[in-house]
Amino acid sequence: MCALEMAVLEIQANGDTRVTEEAIAGARHSLSDPNMREFILSCLARDPAHRPSAHNLLFHRVLFEVHSLKLLAAHCFIQHQYLMPENVVEEKTKAMDMHAILAEMPQPQGPPMQWRYSEVSFLELDKFLEDVRNGIYPLMNFAAARPLGLPRVLAPPPEEAQKAKTPTPEPFDSETRKVVQMQCNLERSEDKARWHLTLLLVLEDRLHRQLTYDLLPTDSAQDLAAELVHYGFLHEDDRMKLGAFLETTFLKYRGAQA
Repeated sequence: MCALEMAVLEIQANGDTRVTEEAIAGARHSLSDPNMREFILSCLARDPAHRPSAHNLLFHRVLFEVHSLKLLAAHCFIQHQYLMPENVVEEKTKAMDMHAILAEMPQPQGPPMQWRYSEVSFLELDKFLEDVRNGIYPLMNFAAARPLGLPRVLAPPPEEAQKAKTPTPEPFDSETRKVVQMQCNLERSEDKARWHLTLLLVLEDRLHRQLTYDLLPTDSAQDLAAELVHYGFLHEDDRMKLGAFLETTFLKYRGAQA
């Protein structure tokens, strides 16, 4: 139904609170694309035995697309860009003979069709690469045989390595609001090997902050409270109070399970 409404923008229901069968049929027949019509009709099949699964729908002609060589080449370029200079496109463009033949396609009759570099808009190419880099044109329906690893960064020259300085980590913002109410819950994991902590903090501006954490055997209540202060989730003045509250909760739940 959502795909149908997106395709026709809206379904006229004559002011009714529910969408009638007539409105659905009218919207369905208004679709000009036969592939889209077939896709939506298959989704609206009442019998689950005749309705395709979500996995099958992903490979329907409406969604499945063989990507162009241009897009595949752009993804390959972006994935290996760390091996190239930062302005490689601009430098290659300057050194290129704009009258050289980029591609040629033979014709059964007559001269071959030719494309020259002068017919390529490099501004559009830069924009396209930027869009691919930002995830606007992802590759879909390709299965990786193994997880993709992070690219290995080339080691800088020795003279640059000496100039490099270790960046100073940015400090976390300190919490200035105090806690007016605390709630805590502990639950055993399915394998009974660890505890799952859920902590609800109500701040003085009535903001509710819910935090979850899988407890380790070495975790202590005071250490957890100190970490919340360090990462900007808790006011320093509430550290001791929260530590005592967590300690009481740990004794209550762990004692009951002992």
